[in-house]
Amino acid sequence: MKGDLLLKFKHVSLLFALLLVFNFFASNFVFAEEIKETEPTLVALGDSIPFGTSLPDRSQAFPNLILDGETTVINKSAPGQTSAQLLTQITTDPETGQALQNADVITINTGNNDLLQAAKIAEIAAVIQAGKEIDYETLQKEVAAAALKAGENLAIILHTIREINSDAPILLYNIYNPFPSLEAEPLKTLHQVGEMILEDVNKGFPLVASSYSNTFVLDAYSAFDGNQVELVYGFPDVHPTNIGHQSLAMLANSLLLEMYPPVEPEPEYELDLTITPNVETEGPVTVHVNTKGHTPLKIMWMAGEKTELDFISLEDVNFLQGNSFEVNENGKYTVLAVFSEDGMDRAIQTIEVSNIVPPMENPTYELDLSISPSEDTEGPVTISIDTKDQTPISLMWMKGEKIDLDFLDVENVNFLQGTSFEVTENGKYTVLAVFSQDGMARALKTIEVTNIVSSVEPPAEEEPPTEEEDNTPPPPVKKDETKQPVEKKQVAKSGNKLPNTATSAYNYLVWGAGLLFLGLGYMATVKIYKRKTRVQ
Repeated sequence: MKGDLLLKFKHVSLLFALLLVFNFFASNFVFAEEIKETEPTLVALGDSIPFGTSLPDRSQAFPNLILDGETTVINKSAPGQTSAQLLTQITTDPETGQALQNADVITINTGNNDLLQAAKIAEIAAVIQAGKEIDYETLQKEVAAAALKAGENLAIILHTIREINSDAPILLYNIYNPFPSLEAEPLKTLHQVGEMILEDVNKGFPLVASSYSNTFVLDAYSAFDGNQVELVYGFPDVHPTNIGHQSLAMLANSLLLEMYPPVEPEPEYELDLTITPNVETEGPVTVHVNTKGHTPLKIMWMAGEKTELDFISLEDVNFLQGNSFEVNENGKYTVLAVFSEDGMDRAIQTIEVSNIVPPMENPTYELDLSISPSEDTEGPVTISIDTKDQTPISLMWMKGEKIDLDFLDVENVNFLQGTSFEVTENGKYTVLAVFSQDGMARALKTIEVTNIVSSVEPPAEEEPPTEEEDNTPPPPVKKDETKQPVEKKQVAKSGNKLPNTATSAYNYLVWGAGLLFLGLGYMATVKIYKRKTRVQ
């Protein structure tokens, strides 16, 4: 009893929680629909590289490709911009300052134009093509001075950004060598010049970045080294191709995904309802609940097509201990599964049961026997069997009035191929029809045939033989003259008369026939009596 109360209390507590949740959703449904997960804001600073110069479609610039484009990009870059110009921008441009303040991620590409202008790459290419010597000493001095100034500007830029936004990660790209290592001039020499300049310059990026929190150097140099033919348009265009921009975006993705692993999407809770059996049945039908690999805290069901709010009614809710339940009526049934204590994680599904049929009544098996012809006949008589629209497995008949058990005597049973048979004698005939393999469904019927008459007339009764007169004249007799003649008496005749010997034989024949019939009757009576006694 105590356990039942505790279980009921748990059900009520869960429903109370569901009630609060459902009421919250009902009153705030429209508001919840308007709230969407905001994408992170990415602010891109720098020169023509993040700007997308030379690309057929600037929307394919690498800032737009970071995190597969699932960001809101504010691109504040400008072609030809130097580190000094970038510093001026972030300290004087209100829009840039506001963008940095709201940024979730910041990318910086700077120093490229500082070095290109100091190295005077176009002049170096002309010197190479003219076959003249490059003044490496002057080149190194000018590049070193430019690199030093760019480093100072970069430090101030990072400091300023951290004052505006203290926690957004800053992704600082170092400088790639745009010239491939080829044998043809001027690319061969330009590649060597680029390597000489960048060897020391790129070492400075980590030194500067290490002084500021959450600031990371992305190694563009290594990503492009040896791959300039595919990643750069080619001299005199030093800008990345589409593939080059994809490589720059991948550098950012690798870092950001490591820093902020993707949040696993909330599991989608679904129910799959099935029934067994799924063929017509008298019931019950079992409804199975498949929670698609998730473990619910509670499963409940209601008859009818319901919504989540309908499950607040405790009286009409059925709580499951397992993952199935039985129903005995056709109709719709709704299942609600709750996967979290707060009721936020849930799934609802409705299924319709339509394969329950009324129980079938046990059929009544009867036989109707008829004869044809029904008038007097010399035979044969046909006995027809009507099984009342039921199809028997077997039909059989026996002569006489029989019971079911008599048909076990197979030797005396006549099996039918059709639904009729002929008889040539009057008497009773019994038919047994079997309608099931187990023999439980059967019907027995007896009919009597009395209309067969004999076609042979009984022999006429023979008259006893009469004494014939002897017309032979008697032999002459000698008269005894001494004797007196005897007077002969006249006898009157009154018809034929049996002799004494014939009359006695006839009497014996009549008495013998009577005794024979009496014996046969006695034997038949005894046989019927024994049969009835055996049946009882």
